[in-house]
Amino acid sequence: MEFFSLEMWAKIFWIKISYIGVATAAPLWFIVILEYAQHEKYLKPKYIGMLMVLPLVIILLAFTNDLHGLIWPSITPVSSVTGSPLIYAHGVAFWVNIAYSFILIILGLVVLLRLLMKSPRVYHTQILILITSGVIPLFFSVLYNTDILGIPGLDITPFGLTISGLLLAVSIFKFSLLGIRPIAYEKLFETIKNGFMVFDTNGTLIDVNPAAEMIGITEDDVGKQATDLLDKFPELKEFYHTAGEEKTIYVGDPFNRWIRMQITFLYDKNEFKGRLLTIQDISKLKRAEKDYIDSEERYKNLSELSPDAILVVMGEKIVFANKASATIFGMENPQDLLDKNLFSFYSPDSVETSKKRLHEVFVENKTLDFIEEKIISLDGQHKDIEVGDAPINYNGQRAVQIVARDISQRKKLEEELKKSLKEKDLMMKEIHHRVKNNLMVIQSLLNLQSRYIKDTDARDIFKDSQNRAKSMAMIHESLYQSSDLKRIEFSGYITTLANNLFYSYAADPERVKMSVNVDEVMLDINTAIPLGLILTELISNCLKYAFPDEESGEIKVDFHSDTDDGTNKFRLTVSDNGVGLPPDFDPQKSDSLGIMLIYSLSEQIGAEIKLDTSKGTKFDITFEEKLDHS
Repeated sequence: MEFFSLEMWAKIFWIKISYIGVATAAPLWFIVILEYAQHEKYLKPKYIGMLMVLPLVIILLAFTNDLHGLIWPSITPVSSVTGSPLIYAHGVAFWVNIAYSFILIILGLVVLLRLLMKSPRVYHTQILILITSGVIPLFFSVLYNTDILGIPGLDITPFGLTISGLLLAVSIFKFSLLGIRPIAYEKLFETIKNGFMVFDTNGTLIDVNPAAEMIGITEDDVGKQATDLLDKFPELKEFYHTAGEEKTIYVGDPFNRWIRMQITFLYDKNEFKGRLLTIQDISKLKRAEKDYIDSEERYKNLSELSPDAILVVMGEKIVFANKASATIFGMENPQDLLDKNLFSFYSPDSVETSKKRLHEVFVENKTLDFIEEKIISLDGQHKDIEVGDAPINYNGQRAVQIVARDISQRKKLEEELKKSLKEKDLMMKEIHHRVKNNLMVIQSLLNLQSRYIKDTDARDIFKDSQNRAKSMAMIHESLYQSSDLKRIEFSGYITTLANNLFYSYAADPERVKMSVNVDEVMLDINTAIPLGLILTELISNCLKYAFPDEESGEIKVDFHSDTDDGTNKFRLTVSDNGVGLPPDFDPQKSDSLGIMLIYSLSEQIGAEIKLDTSKGTKFDITFEEKLDHS
């Protein structure tokens, strides 16, 4: 390409490209020689890496020569004619590369000459070709660098490399350079794990490798006849004489191993030279085969005992089915399922989803969780099944294992249970509604009765009882209207209760203000009823006693939740800025029914009460909702 290029830049470009071969040819050739001579200790990656460092540097310097001129300080045309050869002045890096290449080639030649002296004649042709492949580039390089040819600008070194490459090709394809190498054959024979025994035409053992000791035959047996040598192995002896292609036998005490035998007839130019008996220890393979057969048997037994249907599918065809599969799909014998299309049993509504799952398992190798699908068994029954899919290898091929269980009965029971629960929900709503109605009847009766009572204190007692009945009735009314029959939204209840009590005691909104500040909180009925009664007593007491003689003031109701530490804690505060309680008032010793109810009901829900009388009256009730009953 350099020769045929006309422009100077193109010629320089191709000479740079050629340096990829020029710089690496010598170390690569040297590595081939080391490999051929079996000098493995010098073929470790770190040594090969060290050999290639300088060539890579030379290639880099060649491509960046314009910056430093270390390879070619100057490049000038032979003449002014377009396309004329170029004369390359040689820099320091050029001579370093030449020296490095010469050293490696000479070292390789020394290795080959030593190998030539100790190798059989059969390998001499190979070695001489390798020596020639190293000498030729060396010779061509000397011709170029000494300018013996006298042709300005003509570097013939690459032509030498080409000739070497052709020689190596001839050696590989004509003289089996890569097939049989001196030392390599001997090393292979010595280290291979298969046992080799070479017998001549008379049946005499003439060579044996160490691996043959697996059946007790060693170098000490060389010279013995095959008949005598194999006497202790009748099957092996018979095989030697019948010359079958291959046979597997078990060799008993003291070896206790399985071996595979092969006989190869040895010919040289169609002339029979003897036999090569090869033995291979396959004990591990036999054990693995037995384990595989045992595991297959265990798998089959487990499959047959499984109450779930187990199917193996390839493509869409069933290739394995257990007894439970036949039951689900309406057959007597699971063998009848084999080769049938899996989706022929699926309900039309389930086919598309099932095909997507099967594709996902087979292509993406995913294991999918159980889902519900519908099938139509052979006897026409529509069944609900639960199906899980997993990728497996079956007889050496990729397949999908499907586990299915009939959940038709369970689905039926679930539907019946849902129906039963719905009926119970309706019944509970009806109970709450009737309890509410009964409480309202009690409130109405108390209200009617109070009209005939002249004593004010007695009438107030009746009114308190009415409010208590009403507070409980409101709880049951909320539950009747709620979708949750055990819990109610308590903030709305507090607002409604406070307003009802306010107007029940005919408080003047211009004189007494009431503010309600509550969070939206769901409370269990077992907490809501006692808390509603506590709230009724607290607000009632504020309205009755906090502002006598037409005094004015404010009543505050606060209810908030706190779940920062992971528990359901609540705080109810009812306060007023009225006249307050007497200085010597002790709530624990009070004979007031309302106060007694407050403390008794608080204890029932596990609440803590704090009473503050510094500015009016303030009850602070904190509790944690206990849901053991839910």
